Amino acid sequence: MYEYQQSGRYFAQVADDIKDIAEAELLELGAIDTSHSYRGIYFNADQESLYKINLHSRLINRALAPLKTFDCHSDNYLYQVGQQIHWEDFLNPEQTLAVFASVTQSNINHSKFAALRLKDAIVDYFREREGKRPSIDTRNPDLWLNVYIEKNVAIISVDTSGGSLHRRGYRTESTQAPMNETLAASIISYTEWNGRTPLYDPLCGSGTLLCEAYLAATKTPSAFGRSKFGFERLPDFDVTLWAKVKNDADNNIQPVNKNMIQGSDIDLKVVDIAKKK
Repeated sequence: MYEYQQSGRYFAQVADDIKDIAEAELLELGAIDTSHSYRGIYFNADQESLYKINLHSRLINRALAPLKTFDCHSDNYLYQVGQQIHWEDFLNPEQTLAVFASVTQSNINHSKFAALRLKDAIVDYFREREGKRPSIDTRNPDLWLNVYIEKNVAIISVDTSGGSLHRRGYRTESTQAPMNETLAASIISYTEWNGRTPLYDPLCGSGTLLCEAYLAATKTPSAFGRSKFGFERLPDFDVTLWAKVKNDADNNIQPVNKNMIQGSDIDLKVVDIAKKK
C-alpha cells in the first residue's frame, strides 16, 4: 500500500494568506484533522471527500497524495527510491507524465534537477521492464507528480488534482494582467457575500470576480470544466463513487436571479472578453 492509502492523509497547496478560509472550506467538504504547514494544509479524507475537494474547492491550488516519504541525501538515492515504486499502478508506457519539484535546505539544491532525477527513474523503470517509456508532457500529462525535499527528507506524491485547480476552464481569452481565479474566490469568500444581494463590479476587467461570484451563488463546482483529475490515476480510484459525487454536484446547482451579478469597465475590449466566459 502507498502512504496515502495507509494514513488517509493528504496535502493541500494553499497560499499562506488565505489558509484560514481554505481550512474552513476543506472541513466543509469533508476533510478532518487539518493542520497548517509551509505553503499548505495537511488533512485527512476518505475517497469521497477527496473527490469532492478536487471538484468543489475554490481556494486550494492542488491536493497531493503522498506515495513515499524517505531520507534523501543525494540525487542517486532519489533515483533509487524512485525506481522502487510500482509505476505501472499509475500509467503505462503509451501515456505521459510530468514531474514538478521544490527543494529547501537540502543537499539537492535545485528543484529542476530533483524533478529530472525522478523523471529519469520512472522512464528507466519502464524501459528496463517493457522496452519502451512514457513521454513527458508538462502542459497536459496523464500523470502529474510532485517531489518535495526539505532538510533532506523527500516526499513523492501524486497530484490528485491533475494540475492547478485555479484553471477553472471558463477563461477562453485573457487580458494583460488577469486576476487569478483563486484570488477572486478568496475575495468573494472574505466579503461573506451570500448570493442573495446584488453584486456589482465597476472595474470588472475580463470578469474573473464576476465568474467566481456566479460559481459560488449557483453552487456550481469550480472544476466543472475539467475533463480529467489526477485522482483518476490512483490505483484505488473508484469510478462508481466518482460518478455519484459528480451527479450529486450537478443536481445541487441552483439558478441565480437575473441581474444579481453585474459588472462594467471603461475598456470595452475586456468587457467583450468577459462576455465570452
